[in-house]
Amino acid sequence: MYDVVVVGQGFTGLLSAIIAKKHHKKVALVANGTGKLLQSTGVMDLLPGTNKDFDEWLAFFKLEKFPVRESIKQFKEIIEILNYPYNGEVDRLVPIVTASGHIKMTALYPETITPIPNKGNIVIVGFNEIVDFQPEFLKGNLQKVRPDLNIHTMKISLGKHSQRTLTQLDAARILDEKDWRAYCLNQIIKQTAAQKLENIDLFIMPSCLGLKNWQAVFNQFQSELQTKITEAPGLPPNTTAVRLYEVLRKEAVKLGVRFYLDTEVRGCTINSGILTDLTVHTSNRSSKIASRHTIIATGGILGGGLEVTSDGLKETTLKLEVDQTGVYRQLPENVYPVGGALGTAVTQNGITGGIYSIFSCFEAMSQINKFELERGLSLCMS
Repeated sequence: MYDVVVVGQGFTGLLSAIIAKKHHKKVALVANGTGKLLQSTGVMDLLPGTNKDFDEWLAFFKLEKFPVRESIKQFKEIIEILNYPYNGEVDRLVPIVTASGHIKMTALYPETITPIPNKGNIVIVGFNEIVDFQPEFLKGNLQKVRPDLNIHTMKISLGKHSQRTLTQLDAARILDEKDWRAYCLNQIIKQTAAQKLENIDLFIMPSCLGLKNWQAVFNQFQSELQTKITEAPGLPPNTTAVRLYEVLRKEAVKLGVRFYLDTEVRGCTINSGILTDLTVHTSNRSSKIASRHTIIATGGILGGGLEVTSDGLKETTLKLEVDQTGVYRQLPENVYPVGGALGTAVTQNGITGGIYSIFSCFEAMSQINKFELERGLSLCMS
């Protein structure tokens, strides 16, 4: 018997499990994949790409009465303890640049990302071995939205060859090694001198500034290049997201979350409006996992928790009926959907994976505590 079972190990699933453990719950996490976090940019938005005011955002999703700001504060405290701190505030969105050269307004972002200025001297650095990050292409798009920037480009070599195309994540692993960092930095410094570039305000690079040793990589690049550095997230896998996934999963394991991996939920048992256990299937074997509370963090449409059929939306986890927007018609009292599992209303605007996901994780824990308090009082009165 677990206090809390979380279904899904994307951002919302891992964060929900960590929060539950910090509330001294016995927690299990059931997952049939790695989640959509690894396909994200790792930054936390209100509505991606927009400059919507935070209070307007709260009103749009009818969250004015909920402690959203407190949830964000707690998330930042958790992630800072895990040595992958996030900068930014929900009340003041900032512009960051993507690998395509477009500007994206975001609220929270890791230390390896720096907001893009309106003016100044910018150098975009690409790698010969990475084909999905082209400095000239990035420059062309960025120049359109930041016409007052003085933008230069260069390409260097990672110094390692492969029979396949290298990704930005491959480059991050290479730059984890001190000798290869020195090799790449030497090329950047030489090309900077050759192009007679001075008073550089920012270097833009792929999402590749180290994986396990990202702090050492990031600090060394800023120190030797003597200016600010930013990663520009692009096509997955983005190292910014992989770092976040790794630190969250490591923390969940450290706290004692029991992982049931490669495990599919195929239904549940409900008695008197309470879910008592999940039916799961692993390697040709079915079994049941009992829990007092269940958090559904399957990502909805985006993560496979909701499936589009000829008869409308179908919920694939608990096998319960949902309406045309993917919202459960009759949800057990002790089941708490988070993130994209709350239906298409929170995915059609692209808000899952961002601030809404953080808030919904903390809100689920709040509902669990409220449920237990009310049940405890009811038992005492009886």
